[in-house]
Amino acid sequence: MKKIFLTFLLFCSTFALSQERPFQAFFGINTDNPLAVVEAMDEYAASNCPQTTGIRLMNEFFNGYDDTTHTIIVTYPNKMAYMAWANNFASCPAAAKFLQKMNSISESTFQTLGMPLLTGGDPSEDQVFQIFIMNVSDPAAYANAYSKLMNTEGQCPSSWGLVAMGPGVEPSESGTHFAYCGYKSLDSYLDGYMNQGNLTREYETFLRKAPSFRDLLRVNMSAVVKDWTPGQ
Repeated sequence: MKKIFLTFLLFCSTFALSQERPFQAFFGINTDNPLAVVEAMDEYAASNCPQTTGIRLMNEFFNGYDDTTHTIIVTYPNKMAYMAWANNFASCPAAAKFLQKMNSISESTFQTLGMPLLTGGDPSEDQVFQIFIMNVSDPAAYANAYSKLMNTEGQCPSSWGLVAMGPGVEPSESGTHFAYCGYKSLDSYLDGYMNQGNLTREYETFLRKAPSFRDLLRVNMSAVVKDWTPGQ
């Protein structure tokens, strides 16, 4: 059995960033007891461990052949927040208890760091996301094209973004980047899905250009289970 949360300590001891900008860690798990996962995260959030990061638990509804059932997203506002989080996991007794419990109820499927490159809207207000996982051969060209598309009225009803994957990624399986479009509810997502046959001129243009700078691996759908914020 892979122990995903033991990798927290590895990241804590070996990784540092030089830029004062938000970044994220993504931890995929496979579990048949999601309620126990939420319970473990509730207990940790209520502990006396100082909290410097936001954490979001996602339910992976449709993700192809990936064994991941849930993804834990940890958002660090900056380098100092990461370093404080790392120290907390290394020294806080409640963190050790959290790791032990999670290792008994879940298995690792992946873990990687990610750097947001483009963002629009507020993803904290959205509940469902469509995610495009891809290998990008020309990041600048893709970012330019995707930004133009997302800034066109009607392309995405809420938040959107582009994230470059970092340490831990296997491009053949997980891609070098992912883009996303957020929806405020499942109802809103399904409305968008049902309307996919009505392509806009801007989207048709984007699809014609996309193969020159990206290879789309798969399209996933995921939904928010719960958020935990610092000081909650």
